[in-house]
Amino acid sequence: MRIATAPCNWNNGDVPEYRPYTPYAQMMDEMVEAGYTATEWGPGMPDDPATVRAECAKRNLSMVGAFVRLGFRDKDRWEQSFADALAVAERVKAAGGTLIVAAELGDERRDNEAGHVDEANGLTDDQWRNFVDGLHECADRLAPMGITVVLHNHVGTYIETQAETVRFLQMSDPTKVGWCMDVGHLAYGGGNALDLLPEYGDRVAHVHLKDVDPAVLQAAKAEEWSFGRALKTFIFPALGSGMVDLPAIVRALQARSYDGWVVLEQDTTPDDPKDVAKANRLYLEGLLAG
Repeated sequence: MRIATAPCNWNNGDVPEYRPYTPYAQMMDEMVEAGYTATEWGPGMPDDPATVRAECAKRNLSMVGAFVRLGFRDKDRWEQSFADALAVAERVKAAGGTLIVAAELGDERRDNEAGHVDEANGLTDDQWRNFVDGLHECADRLAPMGITVVLHNHVGTYIETQAETVRFLQMSDPTKVGWCMDVGHLAYGGGNALDLLPEYGDRVAHVHLKDVDPAVLQAAKAEEWSFGRALKTFIFPALGSGMVDLPAIVRALQARSYDGWVVLEQDTTPDDPKDVAKANRLYLEGLLAG
C-alpha cells in the first residue's frame, strides 16, 4: 500500500467557513513536513495545471488524483459534468496523477439527511441508469489521457448507504470504473467496509481511510444534523480513536495484496492539521508494520 494525504485535511470544501484556508504553498510544505510524499489535488491548490505540476515538483510530491462531484443522474447535466471532470483531470495529469475520484453530486436535501437518509427517496431507476452510463462515458473520455475513474461512496450524496454503494457496484462495469472505498463515509452512512470486502474487494482501486466518532454520529442521527454540521462537530476523529475497525480493514486489504493508494483523511479537526496528518500517518504505518 502507498500512503498519501489530501488537501481536505487543511482546507475542507464542504465547510470552507469552519476555519480560514491554509495558503497552498504553506499547506504543501506542511504535507512534506508531516512525512508525506504524495497527495491528492483539492481545495486551496492552484487550478492551473502547469502551476500544480511545478509546485509538486518543487517539493518532490507525487500527485495521486483528485476528487470531484459529478451530476450524471440528470442527463441535462452531463455536458457540464464532462467539462468538470476534464478540468480536474488536466490538473491531475499535468502533475503525474492518474485518478479521478468521482462522487455523485448530491443536493441540499441529501446533505441535510446525511447519515439518516430515507433510501425510498433515493435515485429513481432512470437516474441510476443515467449516473452509471454517464460515469462510464466519462471514464471512456478520460482513458486516452491515462486517467482512471473511481467512484467514491460519499455522505450527502445519492450513493451514501451500503445498499446504494452495492447497487452502484452491481450496475457498473468494473473494466471502466473502480471503487474508491471510503471506510469512514461508509460507516457514517450506516455501513461497514468489512461487510463489502469479501464480495467487492476486487473492485477496490483506491482507499480513503478515516475514522468516525461514535458519540458525534449518535448525536448527528438523533438530532438529524446536516453533513456540514457534523463536519464542524468533528465527526471524523484521529485514526484509531473512533468506531471504524481500521486494523481489520487494513488486514483485509493486505490479505488481498492491495497495492494501491491509501489516502489518510480527517476532513476537519480542532487541532493543527500538520500534527494531525503526521499522527495519522504514523498510525497507519504502525498497522502496516503490524
